[in-house]
Amino acid sequence: MASGSTCSGRSRRGLISCLHSLNCRAEDAHLVADQELRQAMYRLIVGFYEEAFNRLPCETMPDLLGLLSTGGFCLGLLDPVSNIILNTLALLPQDASVAASSTSPPRPSTKSSSRPGIAAWHEVANSLVQHDLYVEGEEAVLDPESDRTQAALKWAATTTGHPSPSILAQLMAVRLKHGDLDLVEKKFSADGRNPLTAEDVRAIHRTLHLMMTPMCVANISHTKNGLVVHVYQNLKASWSETPPSVVFSTTDARITSTAFCWDGNPISSAVQLGLPDKLQDCLKLADGQKHALKTPCGDGDGCDYLRSLKMYLHGMIHNLYLQALKLLPTPSGSLMRSILKAGHCYGSCDPLSNIILNSNWYEFNSTVWGGRYDTCGSPLPVSDHSKFAQYNDVLDPRSMLRPVVRSLQGLAKLALFAYPQSSTARAMEKLCSAKCNTVHMLLSSARERSEKTNPFHEAAMAAGHPLPLELGELHQLLLLMPDERSALLACITEAETTGGVVRVDEIRFLMTAMWSKRFKAPQTTVQAPPLCVEALRVVSSKRSAYELHRTWLRSKIEQVLKDYTDSQFWGPNYKLDIIFGVEESNKGSTPFDYDMRYHVNFMATSDLNLQRTLFFAELWSSPNPTPEFCCPLPYPYAGRCYYDVLTARKIVYPDDAKYIPDDITHGGTGSVDYMLEMDLVYFSSELDVELAENLNMLPPSSGYDSAESE
Repeated sequence: MASGSTCSGRSRRGLISCLHSLNCRAEDAHLVADQELRQAMYRLIVGFYEEAFNRLPCETMPDLLGLLSTGGFCLGLLDPVSNIILNTLALLPQDASVAASSTSPPRPSTKSSSRPGIAAWHEVANSLVQHDLYVEGEEAVLDPESDRTQAALKWAATTTGHPSPSILAQLMAVRLKHGDLDLVEKKFSADGRNPLTAEDVRAIHRTLHLMMTPMCVANISHTKNGLVVHVYQNLKASWSETPPSVVFSTTDARITSTAFCWDGNPISSAVQLGLPDKLQDCLKLADGQKHALKTPCGDGDGCDYLRSLKMYLHGMIHNLYLQALKLLPTPSGSLMRSILKAGHCYGSCDPLSNIILNSNWYEFNSTVWGGRYDTCGSPLPVSDHSKFAQYNDVLDPRSMLRPVVRSLQGLAKLALFAYPQSSTARAMEKLCSAKCNTVHMLLSSARERSEKTNPFHEAAMAAGHPLPLELGELHQLLLLMPDERSALLACITEAETTGGVVRVDEIRFLMTAMWSKRFKAPQTTVQAPPLCVEALRVVSSKRSAYELHRTWLRSKIEQVLKDYTDSQFWGPNYKLDIIFGVEESNKGSTPFDYDMRYHVNFMATSDLNLQRTLFFAELWSSPNPTPEFCCPLPYPYAGRCYYDVLTARKIVYPDDAKYIPDDITHGGTGSVDYMLEMDLVYFSSELDVELAENLNMLPPSSGYDSAESE
């Protein structure tokens, strides 16, 4: 994303969202009535169907009229009218007849067009969102064949009542060979929007039906003469196969793989018309309504545009933590504690490196100086180190959400430091463009100001870091010692490029040596007050419950991971490493019928790779008709992005429409300010001053159960 400046011929980014948010409107601004908005949307939607109806040969092919009314959704990756026509033709039976008619068929009624009309509004809304979030030339390009796009299309079609959501999604991933693509381009281009003949419809329908038929199907049968492999190949379609490649080999066996791929170009590339004229008219009208907004707009928490930018950034930061866990060796409980409490992604390096450096800096109790312990971070007592050694599984996903939220608070402070004249929304846009990397932002914009103020200290304060002054000194020191900084970054870069893991001991040695050059005196810490009896009971109870639940989950995950490994006979042998996020929900038929379902993210190591692999698992507390399973997830994958104050999508799911209805759960960004499960599990009787004070204020026999009481 680029900055929020206005592009030639386009309204400023965020304008549509702000005009539709009551929180952004000036107090004396005229509010458009809901009825007026509904009428405007209705006129826009009806126009799409009027044009599609006029272009389809409904007189000679009566079947088209019913399909247009029930399945002719304008949802898809082409322009709305082309989507309506193609979605209608995709549902046409192969033996659809042509019948002469002396009377014109009735146009689809308002009632029969209501469901497709909803889909049309999805298309309009999508176009407006694209306009809001991207400047010209930066629009997001969807891959029609990706699992994520397919899941989104299938879910949108399902919620709007499409008779066959899978067909709609499959249609948008169709690839056309040169001649067929020319036909579609000719019939759907801006210069060729003439009525389609029955022959045109049949030709397009034949092409779609052919390309939606499997290119190759194989099965193996056992006969008295041995194994027989049967292969069906679609000879009319245009597809290619890769030469067999060896994917696994031992002295006893070898496994080869061949990929079959459709040739041609995606059907979505056939028509590139941009926004319809009516949408351009909407944008012009919106530009004329700017005076109705508060000045400045985009600073309040209620601004819809600012919320969308924050969600985008929260998703980006969440993915950075997944990458950091991939690069680190199996973390001890004390290092995981440091990641959750202080492993924020802002600082003097790139955000991924900042997570790794900040976590290790906070965790490591470095060396002995003159018989005294000196530390460059948080001096966790030896007794707590040993106690937390096995506590490296994070079960409550809100505990992982907290460093994500706190990191963005620190990043926003740095962006505003670099661009002091910007609004909060414009600062967020800068972070989106920079992918949360503030290094060049600070060097180019705030060199003189940083000599008077330590921006990293200010960022750590804004983010609620446990050691804000010390963290600010660390990153100021990294800028003053470029050789040491380069050596630290080289350790992380080596792990990224070689597929290995970061040498944590070397990072800690370098950071200790660097820190000792500047600070000779031991760092002092405030001692936490002793816990009262009730507080001790709460901590002990939470740790016991954590241990029981953790042990049960690990046994379940180990079983489904073994099942997955056994089923993938060509793949590596996986071993469970760490759990970091469990969403649980009761799927019993009544509130008192407990049948708990668990969706889990975990990392696994393999015998073929040093780096971890991210997995998703679905588990049940009792025998269930739905089978338990696990599957690997790709790393560039950030998942569906939703982070609101009350609810959020806190773990990563496979790209499948079936998870969309309930992947957003209670416990959003606002929950990170409460006491969470891992706070009590990782409680240090010597360091956690504020937590100890809060625990001591609990009334006797309160039955307090950490964050659940929020």
